[in-house]
Amino acid sequence: MSLNLNLCTATLLNFSFTDAMEIALASGYHGIELRVSDDYHKSLQELSSTGSFIKKQLQQAGLSVPVLNTYIPVEDNKSIDQLLECCQKMGVPKARLVLPKSCGASIAKIANVKATIPSFEVTNCEPVELIDTLKKTLRHLERKAYKAGVKILLELHWGTVMSSFSSAYLLTNDLDPSCIAITFDPANMMVEGKEDWEFGLKLIRSQIDNVHVKNMSWFFSDKGWFWEWSRVGIGMVNWSELICLLKRNLYSGEYAIEDFLVPNNSKQAAIAHLRSVHTEFSKIYEHMSAATLQAISVRG
Repeated sequence: MSLNLNLCTATLLNFSFTDAMEIALASGYHGIELRVSDDYHKSLQELSSTGSFIKKQLQQAGLSVPVLNTYIPVEDNKSIDQLLECCQKMGVPKARLVLPKSCGASIAKIANVKATIPSFEVTNCEPVELIDTLKKTLRHLERKAYKAGVKILLELHWGTVMSSFSSAYLLTNDLDPSCIAITFDPANMMVEGKEDWEFGLKLIRSQIDNVHVKNMSWFFSDKGWFWEWSRVGIGMVNWSELICLLKRNLYSGEYAIEDFLVPNNSKQAAIAHLRSVHTEFSKIYEHMSAATLQAISVRG
């Protein structure tokens, strides 16, 4: 069973938009989750003014854009309205917004990598009050997404108020998943320690509409415990197990490579790395998809 993988251009921070397109195509990807930022690869203002031209560029290159990937807070109504208009103009079905940081997010202090938390700060707000306010905000956002015909994605991410299955269920279980859905990122979840994969995927399966692929590892040194990103096939996330579980829970959505080990000093090095990751994950996916179908057939 073949798999069309998307590429998160957030992993290509030192490359231009044109370079990112060339790297994605040369590496075998047919879609990109486009990073929308004043720093890279396209700003919200650029998309607003030249979105139709950018869409044409991407179409001519043979690249789809299933997601506009932003760090816009869920409470920034002005920017969200602008983002939704960009999605409509460009024919992009989904956009990613960010949730509040979880207090001090101390887990970032023991990262053996440059750790960025896609989130926003909330001060002088107790957790229960924050969750109650956030749920009201998401209900308002649900209506915006419905009217725009664009799905909003919220990512399971370490250091934020939604870093686990249970917190994701708490925040989204009463929302329409056709309006607000979840990006499942198991490597992010492993940073803080995970809940049971099987239980958790069953709990939020109706909300999952995107899967980010990367890996991570914890290690111990004479200075204590630290964590860092790892190769897709050798970190603490068992992708074979997860693909089986996702299949059993009838997930048929998109996967996107978000591997922060991509070399950013050379286009050829980036292409070689991303080709390797594409091949590695595709083999795991195809093998486990076949094994899952065989198991279902035997049970049937």
